[in-house]
Amino acid sequence: MPFGRSRLYEHGEVAEQGDVAAAPVSVRSDSPSSTAREARREIDTLRSINAHLIRQIAVLKQREAQAQHLADRDGLTGLYNRRKMLELLENSLSDAAQHEQHVGLLFIDLDGFKGVNDDRGHAAGDKLLITVASRIAARARTGDFVCRYGGDEFVVILPRVADWAAARQVADSIYKRVAVPYRIDGVELQVTAAIGVSMYPDEAGSAAALMQLADESMYRVKARWRDPLDILHGAPAATPTRRRDDKSKRRAVI
Repeated sequence: MPFGRSRLYEHGEVAEQGDVAAAPVSVRSDSPSSTAREARREIDTLRSINAHLIRQIAVLKQREAQAQHLADRDGLTGLYNRRKMLELLENSLSDAAQHEQHVGLLFIDLDGFKGVNDDRGHAAGDKLLITVASRIAARARTGDFVCRYGGDEFVVILPRVADWAAARQVADSIYKRVAVPYRIDGVELQVTAAIGVSMYPDEAGSAAALMQLADESMYRVKARWRDPLDILHGAPAATPTRRRDDKSKRRAVI
């Protein structure tokens, strides 16, 4: 057949000399080694993505923990704040009710702090509060919750405390440690603690009632110049609650 003339070829037919040969068809056939390399690359990519996600999750969890810490803690002392304290107290009472246990509550007010704040300034007052907070926390038991209620007031929750004697022992230890003189900015300062103690379920069946009794107990200490660890047994004394005049705030605790 002349050169350039088109011709169809049946299956198995060979082109004659001079005919234009058909274009070759390329058929891909990956080798096992090539497939394995591709699979390894994909696995490495997935591992890299997974590692990145793990790091991102860790960062997010850390930020969440930091945010929760800021929400639960007092900005100055690092102790639990009032909001968290109320939550912890409710949880402690609920747990105690289920297991028929006691919960003690210490309400602590500093005597002499206002004079420090007035005479030495707020910076010195803040340093004093930080040190007092550290001393209180050091004398609490493992598992107790130490909180800053506000100003120069602190609360210690004693979950699963055995009895009155055990609660008083903790209060006595805190009282003695707080009374040790402080050195702030090269100046020796002195404050003492009035501590009111109340006990669940002996005196009160709710967090609010327990707080009120401990508060009143603490103010009986300040108002009567009595034992600095006054403990109420039964109904609170018929005395005004939360006496806040400067005279009572400056009274020494014996």
